[in-house]
Amino acid sequence: MGKEFVILVFIFMAFTSNAQTDTVTTAKPLKEAPASLKSLLNKIITEETQKTKNDAEIEIDGLLIEETKTKSGKDFYDQFYRDWIAPKNAKNYTIFITEKPYRLTTTMIEIQINETLVFQSFLQPRADIVEELAEQAVATTQIYLQNYEEIVRQLDGDDRSGTGIY
Repeated sequence: MGKEFVILVFIFMAFTSNAQTDTVTTAKPLKEAPASLKSLLNKIITEETQKTKNDAEIEIDGLLIEETKTKSGKDFYDQFYRDWIAPKNAKNYTIFITEKPYRLTTTMIEIQINETLVFQSFLQPRADIVEELAEQAVATTQIYLQNYEEIVRQLDGDDRSGTGIY
């Protein structure tokens, strides 16, 4: 919160407090703050609390993180990125595309959403296979993200709440 907010809080506290005044330093007691000042301060406090609530909700959604090691893995990522369109209601997700060496020129490609494995397949260096596999991966990832909110809702639903009695 800014300095202005802190200063306003101190002014408000000074005007609204019913503290005893020191008879040696001051001769007259403090006055009650005007209603307009009180309402202004209350408005500022509510706005500041709304800002902090909204700040907690802001998050970078839809990151695509590439962890490939070969040219065919990079080609797969480029094809996936070119075809990728996020579903409308998808939020709070990060997509990791990782590649692991396998045998000879074949590698294992994996797609994880928030550390949940969604797609896994062998990747060969042939361009037509890379393109076809990337299209399948985009479709699978989009379906998972479309259903993700429903899955979370079902997991947190009444079926899992229980009574605590065994």
